[in-house]
Amino acid sequence: MIQDIAPSRLYNSWQNKAPRPESILMCFHESRLLAAVTEDGLRFPKYAESSADTTFLFSVDDEDFFLAEMPEAPAGFQYYTMRELRDRCEGKYLYAAFTAYHLHLWYADNRYCGRCRGDMQHDTAERALVCTECGHKIYPRINPAVIVGVVSRGRILITRYRRGYAHNALVAGFTEIGETLEETVAREVMEETGLHVRNIRYYKSQPWGMAQDILMGFFCEAEGDDSIRMDDNELKSAVWCKPDEIELQPQQHSLTNEMMKLFRDTNGHLPPEYSPVKSDDTSVKTHIYFTRHGETTMNAADHISGITDCELTAHGIEQAEQLAEICAAHREIGVIVCSPLKRARKTAEIIAEKLHVPIVTDARLREWDYGSYEDQPRSGTPEFQAAKREFGVRMKDGGESLLQLTHRVYSCIDDIRKNYPGQTVLCVCHGGVCRAAETYFHDMTTDAFSHFFMGNCELRQYEI
Repeated sequence: MIQDIAPSRLYNSWQNKAPRPESILMCFHESRLLAAVTEDGLRFPKYAESSADTTFLFSVDDEDFFLAEMPEAPAGFQYYTMRELRDRCEGKYLYAAFTAYHLHLWYADNRYCGRCRGDMQHDTAERALVCTECGHKIYPRINPAVIVGVVSRGRILITRYRRGYAHNALVAGFTEIGETLEETVAREVMEETGLHVRNIRYYKSQPWGMAQDILMGFFCEAEGDDSIRMDDNELKSAVWCKPDEIELQPQQHSLTNEMMKLFRDTNGHLPPEYSPVKSDDTSVKTHIYFTRHGETTMNAADHISGITDCELTAHGIEQAEQLAEICAAHREIGVIVCSPLKRARKTAEIIAEKLHVPIVTDARLREWDYGSYEDQPRSGTPEFQAAKREFGVRMKDGGESLLQLTHRVYSCIDDIRKNYPGQTVLCVCHGGVCRAAETYFHDMTTDAFSHFFMGNCELRQYEI
């Protein structure tokens, strides 16, 4: 977003200081800002190039910015609208331009006292204007406004304004007197689209000096009938879009664009902290897919591979790519939870790249620790198969028992239910883990468990 300028930093505290020759001047004329836009980026005049009166604004890193008037543009500079700069520039100087514009408007709108009509002058101790006649003091105006991502059945509501900005957006509006932010969300959505909403979740905020705003982003869920009844005085379009139908804004500056991108990149499955799906709604089902990694070098050699790390074979990579195609056809998978072992991680990465979804690594999905059976030929260790029947006995020489394995796998599934309610999760793990997961969802005898087999990149679906 526009304020994301790290490692640079904006220092907006007021200081009663004079400009230096290298200080930067922010010169506005009829709401346009004097600047030079080149291949090297955005530049502004320096104080050494002018003798204008100045007002301190803020600092970015060790550079001071001052407000000044310079009606005649010096060579190499011209006046731009803020929208022109937004469309052509990025980085810390664009953020400085937006913030300076916010303060410029406040100074320009408050030259006279609203109580007695006296002249306003700068306070010398803080960023404020004080009336020379009655002493009335005012501070910079900041307009609270909301950006709303309304979701329903795996889709998000995308709008376009009737006037102004021409690209895709979300429902937005200003907070009114006596209104909470949550009430603003509900009212604006109803006024613009005729929808009722529930489960309003805060996402992030953003300063937006272009309109003197502080924007606050929320996600919420459409309640009841999700038929859109658009206010055509405010909007020229309002449609439900699936994640792969979202067309982002051309720049990465806005909170609106980030929220649309988040919905797209998570395939419509927002992170739990932002998701408007109620976690205590027992009617909402969580879908979990389990798969085993692609073929590995140890699989091909028919060796026992528990916690021993090994790579995928070329065939294993092909299997993962084929599985990615199958998962992409479903479209509902929103997050991948995978084992930290390389074979599972590589399989997960191939699928995640196809689906554009995040990967969460969970050590509880690592393979069963087979102790000294590790890396032994399966055909030469008949006791290995027998050992799988002994639930409470650790695998030979330092391995895990089946009870230890199922304990960690069960706890992982419990957390998936808690963290991703109503979503679809793909677990990429191992054959032993898949055996344990099967017992979480279905009863199995000891004999059935010991003979359970999960093929490489085989997919099984469960519902909770």
